[in-house]
Amino acid sequence: MTFDDLQSKWQSHNHDMPLNVDTNVLMNEVRQNHRVFETQLLRRDLSEIITALLITVVFASLAVLLGQWTLFLCAAGSLIVGSFFLVDRLKQRQRRSTIGNTLLLTIDAAIEEVKHQIRLLRNIVWWYLLPLVPGIGLFLAHVSWQSRANGSAEQIVIAGVAAICVIAFWLVYWINQREIKKTLEPRRQELEELRSRLTSSNSDF
Repeated sequence: MTFDDLQSKWQSHNHDMPLNVDTNVLMNEVRQNHRVFETQLLRRDLSEIITALLITVVFASLAVLLGQWTLFLCAAGSLIVGSFFLVDRLKQRQRRSTIGNTLLLTIDAAIEEVKHQIRLLRNIVWWYLLPLVPGIGLFLAHVSWQSRANGSAEQIVIAGVAAICVIAFWLVYWINQREIKKTLEPRRQELEELRSRLTSSNSDF
């Protein structure tokens, strides 16, 4: 019986009757589900950190080769994003509730992790997108100023690049907000509802 099976059984259960599930089985399933979730987050964070580091190196190298000081700001923005992922991962490792020997403590740890991810994605503009804006904006403005005497064609290209950046930023924001609604919020609600049901039952969890 999987966690989803147990959850379905609980959802279809008469709430006026005692909850009849195998506590050990449910705890193992919640733990396993939580470990899978944390593994996915770890892979995401490592991918973001490595990508941010590579982008930082690329922008810094281009800044030196092309003599474009604004590219250093792009590199700095990327480094800030990567550093945020790293610091947050280390902080969460220290603060994360230890999955205890009871079902309720296990569920509490899973709920706290989901809530933290929801907070991160809801504030993605401030810690993920905003650090990149000054570098990209000043770079495009600088290039536009340097090419102002070359005709309108280059200005149109630069404006097109700026529009693409805006669209890309909006897509990143939209995708992450959609992830909250589609995955994280339902997960949080199911876990909190399950916890509430277990707490209100007469069993010792």
